[in-house]
Amino acid sequence: MAFVPGDHVSGSTLSSWTPLRSPTRPELTTWYHASSGKMIDYNSTRNTASVVNPGTTRRDAIIDAFGDSIRAADRRARGGSTTPRADAGTGPTSLPVIPSGSDTVRGTGPRDFGARYSYYPEDLATTKQDRIKFEMFTASTRGGAVTRGSESGLIGFGPRTGGESRGTVFLGIQGQISDSNSVDWSGSTINPLQAALADSAITAMRDQSKDVTSMLSGLGKDIFDKVKKTMKSSDARNNVQIFLAQEAVQAQGLLSRLGGQVANPNLELLFNGPQLRPFTFNFRMTPRSGNEANRVKKIIRFFKEGMTVQTTENDIFLKSPNTFKIQFQSGESGNAHTSLPRIKECALIRCDVNYTPDGSYMTFADSIEGYPMTCYELSLAFSEIDPVIREDYSESKGVSPDEIGY
Repeated sequence: MAFVPGDHVSGSTLSSWTPLRSPTRPELTTWYHASSGKMIDYNSTRNTASVVNPGTTRRDAIIDAFGDSIRAADRRARGGSTTPRADAGTGPTSLPVIPSGSDTVRGTGPRDFGARYSYYPEDLATTKQDRIKFEMFTASTRGGAVTRGSESGLIGFGPRTGGESRGTVFLGIQGQISDSNSVDWSGSTINPLQAALADSAITAMRDQSKDVTSMLSGLGKDIFDKVKKTMKSSDARNNVQIFLAQEAVQAQGLLSRLGGQVANPNLELLFNGPQLRPFTFNFRMTPRSGNEANRVKKIIRFFKEGMTVQTTENDIFLKSPNTFKIQFQSGESGNAHTSLPRIKECALIRCDVNYTPDGSYMTFADSIEGYPMTCYELSLAFSEIDPVIREDYSESKGVSPDEIGY
């Protein structure tokens, strides 16, 4: 039995179909009909023909391998137009790019990642395996200084404006998932002299009835009066004199050496500010076919190229690298995994690739795919670009009380 075009698209002739011949399986030819978008796998040895349905792993593999031929067929079918079909792919050498607002993305459900997405393993698009979504964006920026709050004069920065989506990669969830939330607290001290100076200064500045000269004059008198009251007893007077001498000549330990005492440091744990959360992911990718090996190489390049700095036209300035939005997803629903943490927009600060994780150099004997390695180990280190605040846990931000949150 030979391939019969009219059996698959009524009235079509062989000239309207494009043969896509497998370089590794000579008996297999995929026939592509540009006008209808149909693909038919024809096996000459078995004399069988089967339809390659949209959204399947097989169709994505064909698009990855024969993207240039498919686009050329599309142009011929449209009389030379350069507009590609929605699922024409990006070719085996290009990154998986999703332009912002593009209508070429068919969806993000567990059984349909869209032709412009990339994912590993190869069957991730057709299984209900939980996964991690990495979507890359051009770096977002904040607006200039603006007045914030109900009181005038409170200055802050405008909200962060989102960048343009540059592509999405889905990877299967691997072990060692963890997060670490922390804030910056540290011990702080203030000696009695500093406390007296601070108290007098605050009192003077709060007295708005005095001008600057009167305020400074009153400040000195107030400090003198406090020291005078402290020096009523001889022991206190002696220790205060030694302490003042210690501070004057910066001789640390003088009070302890001569008086056997130390000034009360008033040690207290004080809040200094929030901290940014780091996230590390490790993926071991072992391709099982030439197409999957090509997919792995594109995924590695996606991260390595995405994190690089960019130059401006005159090379005077450097643009920020792309940023990433990361989400753990349930393979069953395709939605956010509520039992795993949410992650804010991140910068990729380190990307490590081990090309010989098994300790020996080994490649596939596949010249078409460039002799890919039999295994790759990818390590990604991210850091959130904004700290987590209490308001991020509110339902107004879309966080359900039943999920872990950030």
